[in-house]
Parts: sequence; structure tokens; C-alpha cells
Amino acid sequence: LPVTPHCANLSLVTLFTMHLLRSIPNAGKYLEFSIEGSDYYPWQDGLFVQSPYNIVDGHARVTDAPGWGVEISPDWLARSQYQISTAP
Repeated sequence: LPVTPHCANLSLVTLFTMHLLRSIPNAGKYLEFSIEGSDYYPWQDGLFVQSPYNIVDGHARVTDAPGWGVEISPDWLARSQYQISTAP
């Protein structure tokens, strides 16, 4: 049974999904990918030093770089807020 996880933004979740699909034998042939403009998820703007989402002819490539294959932008981290969530 083919598997196509739901993840439609340009954050780490989509990157993790790309790695998952690359590693499982029943990966579906589709990757849900965000088509919204940068104003839809403004928090993800500038997240990566270099975008891992290189779509060519409708195909996404998963990087072979170490780890998740991305570097989080120091500028993005500097303007981020630390928050701990707890259950009510």
C-alpha cells in the first residue's frame, strides 16, 4: 500500500517527510508541497542557509549532505522566540 504523508509547508517537516519517503519501500510517488506565497507561513522565511527544496521538472531531490542535509540560518535563529508548550 503506497504511503504519502501529509506535510504542506516549507519547514523541517517537509524535509523529514522527504527523507522518510526515500527510506521506506512503499513510498507513494507524490510529495505534498507548499505552493503558498511567503506571506502564508511568514515564520519559515529565511529558515535555511540554502533551501533544500530544489524542484526540477516536477521532481524533488533529497540531499546527500550529512544529517538532515540543511543548515538553519543563524539570522533566523536570532529573530526566533523560545517557547515551551504545556498541556492545559
